Amino acid sequence: MVRSLQLVQELAQKIIKEVQAVLNENIIVVNQQGMIIASTDRKRVGSLHEGALEVLSKKEKLYIFENSLDTLQGVKPGINLPIFYEKEIIGVIGITGNPLDIEPYAEIIRRMTELIIREATHIERKEWETRGIESFCYEWIYHPKIEPAFIEKGRILGIDLDQTYLCVLFQLDLSLKPEELQRTQAYLLSLLEQRLYKKRHDVLIPWGQGRLLLLKRINHDVSIEQIKYQLSKWHQNRLVDDQISIAIGMGITSESKDLFRSYHEAKKALAVAQKQHTMVYYEELLLDIVLEEVSQQTKEEFLGRVLSPIQQETDLIATLHVLLSTNHSLKKTAEELHIHINTLHYRLNQIKEMTGIDPKSTEGIVLFHVALSFYHEIFIQK
Repeated sequence: MVRSLQLVQELAQKIIKEVQAVLNENIIVVNQQGMIIASTDRKRVGSLHEGALEVLSKKEKLYIFENSLDTLQGVKPGINLPIFYEKEIIGVIGITGNPLDIEPYAEIIRRMTELIIREATHIERKEWETRGIESFCYEWIYHPKIEPAFIEKGRILGIDLDQTYLCVLFQLDLSLKPEELQRTQAYLLSLLEQRLYKKRHDVLIPWGQGRLLLLKRINHDVSIEQIKYQLSKWHQNRLVDDQISIAIGMGITSESKDLFRSYHEAKKALAVAQKQHTMVYYEELLLDIVLEEVSQQTKEEFLGRVLSPIQQETDLIATLHVLLSTNHSLKKTAEELHIHINTLHYRLNQIKEMTGIDPKSTEGIVLFHVALSFYHEIFIQK
């Protein structure tokens, strides 16, 4: 039951706002002590309403006419109706005016008020449940000591620790404005609930600013390949249909006691995915795993030593990008750059002369691949 005075005040303000959007009437909301806690006339807030006290006592609506003004304190002509929640009266809604004129829609306003309260209470309960699951998952990931009491706590929250889970992280573009980021995160949460989340099996919660955490349960009914396919299709739809830039990182299937490992794998995969707003599976990462562990200072120093002589030469940087993306095929590189093969050889020689590194050698391929990775991260993303 809604008993908190603060909560009732918040709901009361919402009730006033919602009713006014439909009917342009003077409204008051009264708490269980007979005090007006919200009103279209702000001067009335905080005053005692004896008519509401009578409604609270008899649990039935009260008509107030002009001749009742002298006998009841703090009232105006109108109708006062009890507000019920779970069969208990929690307050009073009053509509100011001639009772005979406002009678046709007084009951509609009361029912509308009760719907608003039920909705607000449902949202509050859901938020409490989500916060409980967030706290549980945080403990599960960062303090992975599975004890009987912790297992029982999971069961109460609907999480079965005897199962195997796949950890997936979703990250929105943090360059979005705060309100847009919040709205988009809520939208993605609803889409995931419709497509990839099964309430009785999986865990899906907000996990920080613009980020969502999905713990997808793996069993004989759902294979990892199926989940990958579903994720890929879902991600493509977001890019094409909704034009939402989102990165996805997925860990490796893990037993409950090792969830922290799967989570950190998903984080590393997400860090790589964020560079190009794509989807990355940890099991497919090789060199990227090492590169993610390199400090920012080391990245900048390495980048300076390898690429600084040609950093302003956009044609040469583009040539290296295409050369590596075509798996070092000179023919395909020339075709993609729309240049003659001799021009390509000339550019590669320029790169060798200016940097001292041969892009045709094995060492050169590795050095330029790493350098371009850092270049994209430090300059292109900014």
